[in-house]
This record gives sequence, C-alpha cells and structure tokens, in this order.
Amino acid sequence: MSASGPTPTTPTTRPAPQRADYLALLLAALPADVRQRLEEIGEVTIDETNLAAMRGRTLRSSGTPTGTVEHLNRHAPGDPDVAVRLHRERGTTLPRPCLISIHGGGYVIGSHLGEDGRFDRWCTTLACVGISVGYRLAPETPYPGPLEDCYTALRWAHRNAPELGIDPTRIGVIGGSAGGGLAAGLTLLARDRGEIPISFQVLNYPMLDDRLPAESSRAGAPLWGPATNQYGWHSYLGPYRSAPDVPGYAVPARARDLTGLPPAFVSVGNLDGLLDEDLEYARRLIAAGVPTDLHVFADGPHAFDSMLPEAAITARARRTLEDWLQARMHPRPHSHDSE
Repeated sequence: MSASGPTPTTPTTRPAPQRADYLALLLAALPADVRQRLEEIGEVTIDETNLAAMRGRTLRSSGTPTGTVEHLNRHAPGDPDVAVRLHRERGTTLPRPCLISIHGGGYVIGSHLGEDGRFDRWCTTLACVGISVGYRLAPETPYPGPLEDCYTALRWAHRNAPELGIDPTRIGVIGGSAGGGLAAGLTLLARDRGEIPISFQVLNYPMLDDRLPAESSRAGAPLWGPATNQYGWHSYLGPYRSAPDVPGYAVPARARDLTGLPPAFVSVGNLDGLLDEDLEYARRLIAAGVPTDLHVFADGPHAFDSMLPEAAITARARRTLEDWLQARMHPRPHSHDSE
C-alpha cells in the first residue's frame, strides 16, 4: 500500500479580507441614517475649477445667538494683520482659559466666521474664551503664511491676555482637518521659538502628511478623497512641495522631534482616509513622552462632526472632547490625605 500524505484538516482560521473589502464591510454596517447622509453628500471635490464656488459656500456664521456670549471681530497686529473673532461670555471678570481655534477646509477654503455656534456653548459650559483665526488661504498664500497668521493670533492673545479676560498660562489650540495640521504645526513652532507657552493641543482628524502612502488601510474612504487631499497639500506647500526637505512646521508628520510638545487630544473616525497618518502621529507623540489621548470613533468618516451634526457619533465625540477640555482647562487640585 502506498504511503499517503497528511490527513487533510479543516482550517481553524481564514484569510483576512483585503483592506478594500474590510472598508466595504464597515461602510455596509453603518447606521441607515449615516449611510443615507453619506450617499447624499458624495465625495467632496475641491480643485482649481470649483475653488471659488466652494469658498462661496463657506459658512459665514453659525448657531443661534444666546445673548450671553459676545462675538467680536478684531485684528491681531502683525505683518500682515490677522483677522480674528473673539468669543467670550458677557459679564465675566476672572481670567479664563483660552481656545485658539483654527478652521479646516483643506488649507484652501473655510472661514473663522463660522464658529459662533460652538463657542456659544463652550464659553459657558467650559468657562473659556475663544479666538477663531482668519488665516490667509492657499494657494494665494502658501506656507509659511497661514501658519505665521496663526502664530500672530496666538501672540496677540498672550500679549493682551488681561484685556481679553484670558489666563495666559492656559492657552490651548484646536483644529480640525487642515486646521488640525496647522494646530500641530503651531505647537512645533511655538515650542522652538520659546516665546509663548501652549498648554494643550486638540487635533481632530488632522491633515498631517503630504506623502501618499504606498498602501492605505482606508483607500476609497468616503467624503475626502486623495485627489482633493493632494490638491490641498500642493496648494499649501507651494514651492516647498518639490523641496528635498519639507519643513516639519508645514507637514507635522515630517517633523523629526516631537519631544517637549504640550499634551494632545487626537481624534479620527475609523472610516477616515487620514486614519493611518493620524494613528502614526499619535504613536510618535506617545513615544516622545507627550501625554496623548487618542480616540478612534466607529462609523466616522472625515469631518463627521460637521458633515453629520445630528448623528450619534457626533454627540459621542463631542462629549469625549468636552470632558477632556474641562479636565485640561480646569484641573482639579490634587487631593492630599490628611496626616
């Protein structure tokens, strides 16, 4: 009798689905209301052919005025001066922590005039002052112009803290998408200049890396595709996009040294095309000794909080962020055991 081979066995594992298949499974499992909204929006496309139209759709104001929070247009002196919008609760006297808010829009669209709604909430519930930065947009103003505008606003807030009702030791920066990339770059710039302390950084689904990955775990992700992402980066980097050594202030993922940065809150949705670069940046922050809270939200495409304002994921993300901000801006004194 001839020898036989090993007895076939039933495998106990199966090959993992391809990354594109996995993303398709995630999309198929979305709540019906979220899936319907994503289908209605489609992929956001921004390029030179529709840039003017997209800018025209930018929100100029948001929310319903509460009467308890004032929103004032100011200019931070610089070269050039920078438009800012100051948000603060009326009738307050004690210095409060400050949030320097940097809007998103792929570095090419967006406005600082669209943030009244959330500061109507935050100025009261978080007892803070808000400053929204009207930085100049690319491609007309490439790097370093937009980042320097953010630094001008930061410097203005710090130098005028008593007049503005700000505690200069509790100034943090917050941004989403391109605003998150600028916020990350601003903390690097402020660290190295050593003039103004930033107490914390909030990076929501930030644009951090201009380099196209060889393989992305979120290829084909909804809303924010690689073509629009690259258009934003090319517009922002200008002549630096072909430079052999792109500055880390412009592209935080390229920064070699992340030590000495302020505590960070990093959030991103699991359906975001920027997921990989955001996870990697958070990993590097942690490795550099920076206290970092990383949150990956299920069912979340890019900019889900603005694209899906009524969805459960947005409420969940808002609570998580506000709890972190409350603890960071108003830390409780350490309790001591009685002797």
